[in-house]
Amino acid sequence: MKIHLILALLLLFTVSCKEKVYDLDISKAEKVAFRDLPAQVNQFVSNNIDSIANSQKDIYYSTDKSIEYTYGRGGVANNWLGSVNSNYHHFFIDGAHFRLKGNRGHPFILHEGYLYFCDLNLYVDDYTSRPYYKIDIPMIR
Repeated sequence: MKIHLILALLLLFTVSCKEKVYDLDISKAEKVAFRDLPAQVNQFVSNNIDSIANSQKDIYYSTDKSIEYTYGRGGVANNWLGSVNSNYHHFFIDGAHFRLKGNRGHPFILHEGYLYFCDLNLYVDDYTSRPYYKIDIPMIR
């Protein structure tokens, strides 16, 4: 009898603690030229391009310091050599969990309810000519 009660409580706890994950749809991303990025986003990239281009880790940044913003990346290896498919970028913004599928370039900049990023990782010699994207995150506004 006790074991049934413990199992029932464990199941209830597991079901009630499930986190809601919001998928960001890349097809709804708007393409933006570097010169058309908001001034704060443009300045962050310009001022930090050396660090961005040489970083071994993905960089994330929020222009609004009152927003709690963290980032993680996860994927599933499809063979023993470890090549990855089903790659996700995970964004934790003010307690909400968002994810974006596929390989995208850093930095991931959160600015006024939009997430800005590049198609691939940036380099010092091409960051002003590469396409950038922005995705609306309406829950942040």
